[in-house]
Amino acid sequence: MKILVVDDEHIVARALSRAFSSRGHEVVVAHSGEEGLERWIVTAPDAVLLDVVMPGLTGPQVIEEYAKKEDKGSRAQIILMTAHSGVKGREAARELGADEFIQKPFEDVFKLVSQIESLVRTPKK
Repeated sequence: MKILVVDDEHIVARALSRAFSSRGHEVVVAHSGEEGLERWIVTAPDAVLLDVVMPGLTGPQVIEEYAKKEDKGSRAQIILMTAHSGVKGREAARELGADEFIQKPFEDVFKLVSQIESLVRTPKK
């Protein structure tokens, strides 16, 4: 499975990258929304983990810009992540164009990896 992690917090991106890599997944990391958008288009990942709040393009803006550029739509599962309390739950994430929402900080990064693996195995609706 190919995972794109887009987070301006290097420690979060590194922890996710290591956790997914340890389970045999290919991981691509970006530290800004602009870089994430570019890598999403080029790498065609199975899952995109996007921080909601980043300088420049935010996670929801990245989703919106990707949709404009890729008219066929993404096959990737899109997961928004945030430590901010403004976005809560799956319904809010879907309103922003994502499939799932994850609150940071993560309790168990390996449990998170398992959740993402399960999500990717589930066909998009």
